[in-house]
Amino acid sequence: MSDAHQAPKSDLNEVMLAMDVVDTLRHQQSVVDRELRADDHDRALIEKVRTIYAGQGLTISDDVIAEGVKALREERFTYRPPQKSFQLTIARLYVNRGRWVKRGALVFAALLAIYLVYQFAVVAPQNRAREQQQQTLQELKAMPAKLADQRDRVLAEVREDAARKQAEALYKDAMAGVSRQDVEAVNKGYAALRDLYAQSILEYQLRIVSRPGTPSGVWRVPQNNPSARNYYVIVEAVAADGKRLSLPITSEEDGKTRTVEQWGLRVEPAVFEQVKRDKMDDGIINRNVFGVKKRGYLTPQYIIPTAGGAITQW
Repeated sequence: MSDAHQAPKSDLNEVMLAMDVVDTLRHQQSVVDRELRADDHDRALIEKVRTIYAGQGLTISDDVIAEGVKALREERFTYRPPQKSFQLTIARLYVNRGRWVKRGALVFAALLAIYLVYQFAVVAPQNRAREQQQQTLQELKAMPAKLADQRDRVLAEVREDAARKQAEALYKDAMAGVSRQDVEAVNKGYAALRDLYAQSILEYQLRIVSRPGTPSGVWRVPQNNPSARNYYVIVEAVAADGKRLSLPITSEEDGKTRTVEQWGLRVEPAVFEQVKRDKMDDGIINRNVFGVKKRGYLTPQYIIPTAGGAITQW
């Protein structure tokens, strides 16, 4: 029973000694390189290894040394990496799973960030643009009926040919905008038709302004004729309930249209002097009605003659 246990132990010792011999030979690589190339290499190598161990105070049998040399030649204790295979790849992935998980998390986070940036910077604006375009198309589809209705409302109110022609022209331009999908032109035309309707149904008196501290008339020197004078009577629009109205008036001096409560209407010098004398008598203008704006008309019917020009600033 003791011999059976002793034999494996002796074999193990010899194997360990042989491995130590191989390790020593590897560390003495220059000795190996020289001795292995020699003709009497085995004896010379065994003698060299014996000398190395003797120098360390160790006695190694020639059989163990020979076994070590043989193992070195056969590369018995040399590590050879396993050949590549699917199983090996899976095993390495499993062993390095912690590192791959971290890398995967970083890659996932980067991809998620790119996706979110793309969604917010590219996809969302494109979706909004498409939605806005669809909404615009839907609005344009409804505009021909709305434009026709607004034009018909104007035509039903106006009593003068100029207003009818203006309504038809605005409608035609707006419909052309619908054809070319020009939303701005369509909305502008529709707003103009609404304003035309609002102007056509207005009723008011044009009264000459006659209040303390407020001029009733002014004169101006035209830029293109310094030797001449233009005379203006200052008027305002007053509704039946006494409310003063703000109206869009185009100035003949700069061509700009402004919404104002008071403006000047150009008159002949004789009319200007007549209004001036009327006010100077008692500080009140007795004949203060300059004209009347009736429903269905865009322009007032003037009681006092006017050349038609107007100013909005003085």
